[in-house]
Parts: sequence; structure tokens; C-alpha cells
Amino acid sequence: MESLTKKRISKYEAKQLFEESGIGIVESINEINESEFSSVFKVTSGGKVYYIKFGPDPEAQTLFYEKDLINVELRVHAILDAHASETTAPRHPKVVYSDNTLQKVNVGYIITEGFDVPLKGLTFPNLELRKRMMLQFGQDLAKLHKIKGTGYGYMQIGTETTWAEAYKKMVDRILADATVLNVRFDSSRIYNVITRAEPILKEMDDCALVNGDVSYYNVFVDRKKFNYQGLVNWGKAFYGDPLTDLVSLRPTRSIESNRWFVKGYTSVTNTVPDYKIRVRANLMRLYIGLIMLTELEVRFKKNSLAYRTHRSVGRRVLKKALSTLEKPYNEQTKGII
Repeated sequence: MESLTKKRISKYEAKQLFEESGIGIVESINEINESEFSSVFKVTSGGKVYYIKFGPDPEAQTLFYEKDLINVELRVHAILDAHASETTAPRHPKVVYSDNTLQKVNVGYIITEGFDVPLKGLTFPNLELRKRMMLQFGQDLAKLHKIKGTGYGYMQIGTETTWAEAYKKMVDRILADATVLNVRFDSSRIYNVITRAEPILKEMDDCALVNGDVSYYNVFVDRKKFNYQGLVNWGKAFYGDPLTDLVSLRPTRSIESNRWFVKGYTSVTNTVPDYKIRVRANLMRLYIGLIMLTELEVRFKKNSLAYRTHRSVGRRVLKKALSTLEKPYNEQTKGII
């Protein structure tokens, strides 16, 4: 996929860097075209699959939290590794090499062991196998959210003592980016719904580690047994409301329609649905919508197919969030989100 933020790396360069890591000789290497932000290559070596991921082009304009993401990803992997011995540990790929010195190439890069295939576009032999996999995925995502932090927000920009402070800071920063990029939002309407929901924001005290970029492209599956394997791409992780990841998975639709995922998730978290859950979820939908509509300006060429497609989805996400948050809260009582 054409992207303005990708560091342009050739197959030859990626192959050379992989082999210089000492892992092994490259047998095959292919770029992952679906990657929107970073250049990523799938590598086969010694009969095993690996991925080599590069940081964004240092000359590219990025959003406030998209700074030093390779270090962020390494930091999150270290947190996940620290819980690896626990039976409740979430599944994630193992980092086998990293280089953030900028000496071999002017961006940092990491190499991880590879999973099989992404859920996006995968055809299951039957519905029961898909249900089982979604149950496993829901359980595993809930395990991730059991990892807690001591401060809320993005680690790379400094955390806050409460979720209310962190959330407002995140919204402020993305709106500031939007202003610089000449993206227009109805700020008064946005801050009105946030002010109205402030008591609920202040009550939220679940300082969970969230992936922040959950999509069917980042969920991996074993294509032989159709079991869930793990979640990839951790550069956008932060500590905050765990509902972020549920909204990120299906931002334009309710996750409730995916009953087996919800069954798996709630079997681990024992989440009790109420109107406050729905308000929190739509606050995260609001934030995700702001990001989607702002990142267009730094990610894709103006009016390209990717630009127009992402803009259409982003508008739907933001509209859904604002219209729902403006309704009486007593009408928001059905299910989780």
C-alpha cells in the first residue's frame, strides 16, 4: 500500500539487514503490502517465518503519539515477556533482534518470530472453527487487559494519574495535530460530550495495557488447525480503558454482533454491561474517529483510493460516536458496546 510515512526499504536492504542479525540465511522475503504506516517484510529462514519491521521515514510528518515507535514496541514486548510465565499471559510474537542505533539504516527496526496468517481475508472450512477461534481471541485479549500500569496514557509522551486527565490530553493533542494539518472538527460539540461524560471518565480506574490498534489484519491464525495464534503491532499501545481494543476491532459496528468473541472476552473479565460501559466505549470511538480522520493527511496522498476509503470510514465512526454520546444515557443500556 502506498503510504507517505513508510521508510522506503528494498527487498535487498531488508535481506541484508536480516542476515547481518545472525539469525540465518534468507530463503524468501516479501513485503507486506497491507501495512499502512511502516515497511514490514515477511522472511523465511531455516524453515521458520520471521517479520522485520522498520520505523517510519524520519522525514515524514507523523501524529503526536507516533514518535519513536520502535522503542515503544520493544518496551511493550518487554512488558508482555515479563508476564510470559503466567498462565494468563496474552500471546504475542517473540522479538529475536532489534537495532535502534540508526547506524545501518536511518530508522530503527525489529525482527520477530512470525505467526501464520492474518484473520483478515482468511476463509474457514466451517462456522464452528471460526466461532472457536473468535472465542480464543476474546479470551486472549481479556488476558492482555489484566496487565496493569501505574499511569494512564501513552508511555512515550508521559502518563497521567487519572484516565480522565489522560483521555482529555489525548483528545487535545489529536485536535492540535488536526489544526496544524487543516482538518476541521466541531470542537465545541466534541468537548461538550466529553464534559458531559466527565463523571464517568473520572470513575474509570482500570489502568489496563491496551494494544491500541486491534484489527483483523493484526490478529493471526494457524491456517492448519485454525487456532488463534496472537496479536501483532504494539507501537500504538498505551495504558487506559480496555474498551479501546473492542471498539478498534469494529469501530463502525457494535462488537455485540460477534457473540463468540464477546463470550470469550467476558468469560475472563466478567464485564457487567451497563450504560457507563457504553458511554466509555463511545468516548473511545470518538477518539479513534478523530485519529482516523487526522492521520489521512500524513498517511496517504490526497484523494487517493486509500485516502477516500479511510475518510469515509472515519466519518462514519465519528458520527456514530457523537450522535450516541449526545443521546440520554438511559437509552444506552444494551450490552457492552
